[in-house]
Amino acid sequence: MPEQILEKFKTWLRPEWKSAFMASVVIGFLIHLYAFVNYLPNHDGLINIHNTQLKFKLGRFFLGPFSGISSFFDLPFVIGVMSIFYLAITVVLIVEILKLRKTLSIWLTAGLVVSFPTVASTFSYMFTADGYMMGFLLAALAVLVTQKFKYGFIAGALIFYLSVGIYQANLPFALTLIALVWLQDLLFGNRKIKVMVYKWTSYVWTIGIGMILYAITFKTYQTYFAGEITDYQGLSEIGAGSLNLLSAFVAIKDSMLNFFFGGFQADIPMTFMDVLNIVLVFITIAGLIGALRKLSIGHIVLVVGVFVMMPVLSYCMYFVSPGVEYHMLMVMGLVSFYILPILFYDQMISEKRFGQGIAWSTVIVLGLTVFNFGLIANISYFNTTLKYEKSISYANRVLDRMEQTDGYENVTKLAIFGTYYLKSELGSSTIPDKLPSMTGVIGETILAQPYHYQYLFANEFGESFHLASELEKNTIQDSEWFEEMPTWPHPDSIRVKGDIIVIKLNK
Repeated sequence: MPEQILEKFKTWLRPEWKSAFMASVVIGFLIHLYAFVNYLPNHDGLINIHNTQLKFKLGRFFLGPFSGISSFFDLPFVIGVMSIFYLAITVVLIVEILKLRKTLSIWLTAGLVVSFPTVASTFSYMFTADGYMMGFLLAALAVLVTQKFKYGFIAGALIFYLSVGIYQANLPFALTLIALVWLQDLLFGNRKIKVMVYKWTSYVWTIGIGMILYAITFKTYQTYFAGEITDYQGLSEIGAGSLNLLSAFVAIKDSMLNFFFGGFQADIPMTFMDVLNIVLVFITIAGLIGALRKLSIGHIVLVVGVFVMMPVLSYCMYFVSPGVEYHMLMVMGLVSFYILPILFYDQMISEKRFGQGIAWSTVIVLGLTVFNFGLIANISYFNTTLKYEKSISYANRVLDRMEQTDGYENVTKLAIFGTYYLKSELGSSTIPDKLPSMTGVIGETILAQPYHYQYLFANEFGESFHLASELEKNTIQDSEWFEEMPTWPHPDSIRVKGDIIVIKLNK
């Protein structure tokens, strides 16, 4: 009977899993609810109100099927609920992977994962956010399956293959989780180095086989299905080498500094996040010193090696494609640096004075970090609201002017030249200065290209136009009358020529 199965399921659930799931759901909804109950499309969301998300050209072969679970419509509340559910399961998996048992350890881990800026940045692309959250879940599941079973790397590799097939940046997320497992084994495990290293090979097999499967899919799509891979984020250059080693390490160093300590660099305002990160560094170093005192030289060397490798693992895509450019959507792996002090807190004996200092510092600093991440998320959503409202108001003015232009009744095509920049001190400097570089959030308009106007006019105002062809646009640009046209918002910045309405936004 269903009731009996439910009762068995409830007894099977461990208290830590329940705590991790509920903490993730509560914190997740408290932080992100605004994005779930408002329609706040960015420039991509505007043209993805309904889309199958079959992003084969981006190498995201499984994004469409997993995004399709919530339908292919941009449904903020449905997608938001499913995203929080996936994140909550991800936290449960991380808690089990790291064997966290203290309640505060679990709550802090839940808070960090669901509030991390990558999540808020992904929610600015709400139309596909649940697919990306499923990618995090699958990456964590691959690590857990590998850890728990003797030949778990076989299933783990298949699961990881699905994860990177959703988004390639799940590779560094999985790698940094594995690095945490290795550090935990070295710092708090009781096994010999040889035994641990032998076990670690299973993780290597998981990642290696998973990436080989992905590479085969990638090349098969290119070779046998004549699939074109876009040059976005250097995807067309995957496998074509990487930056030279020195340049790659410099890029990693710069990226780490920009994320964690951007405000300590010249001409960049300092934020509360920068200050918290500085304190976090001292806590991490203190925790490492406390844990290393009881270890052998061999263990210490491996701990230092794995710790030093974590930035490399977080930005490993620099070694895959020479054209890659990291942005906020790609750095979920950096949450591992925030989780690392939790390992010390969860394992250390807090009765000792040193342990008490680490415990209190960890809870206070990471608690403030979660709160600050929540503020970052909501400031991001606030800016997205302003951006959408400004764009709608501006588009309404443009359409009103179009309708008052002689010959509008014959118009079937739209020819837009240039971009009109909506600028305010709040949107151009005040808000960006308070946030890390939030992809999809920063900016003041969602109307960057002519097709954005086309989609907005059709879906928000019910006015449908075709876009003028490149040949037609070139002919218009070569004409004397176009050269003499003033730019928006001049009354003559909009003209009708035949069945084409011409809008000159700037030169």
